[in-house]
Amino acid sequence: MDKKAKKKILQTIPYGSYVVGTKTDDGADHLMFGTWLMQTSFKPPLVAFALSEDSRTLANVRRSKTFAVSLLAEGTKDVAEHIVDGSFEKVKTNRSPSGLPLVAGHAGWIECRLVEILDKGDHRIALAEVIDVGSGKGALMTLDELKWHYGG
Repeated sequence: MDKKAKKKILQTIPYGSYVVGTKTDDGADHLMFGTWLMQTSFKPPLVAFALSEDSRTLANVRRSKTFAVSLLAEGTKDVAEHIVDGSFEKVKTNRSPSGLPLVAGHAGWIECRLVEILDKGDHRIALAEVIDVGSGKGALMTLDELKWHYGG
């Protein structure tokens, strides 16, 4: 396979900008920037999110069986940068109905209950049932707006 062509083609898949909110084992909020989210079922409503094999977020999801996804709104590049840098204190948050951290000013959010984790590849696929949602203001910020690439 042509590696350059593979990277180019796989990076043409549209990616959104999301923040996964979890709780650590001591109850602290944890945030992770991510891009690989998709809906997989209507009944029940299911989503799949890819989490790096060695991430703290994956460990939190495995333990708690829950997570929340904030859809970052267009124009919130600073929020994405703070999360990637680990500067969580610079990110304003609020709470999902069950108390998971959500990014304030989001385009929307999804609260999820873990169904299964697919342990293949260098990312794990968390298949989760959507248990609650909320809308926000603005449209989803794509990875293209950030001028970042994650894929290929």
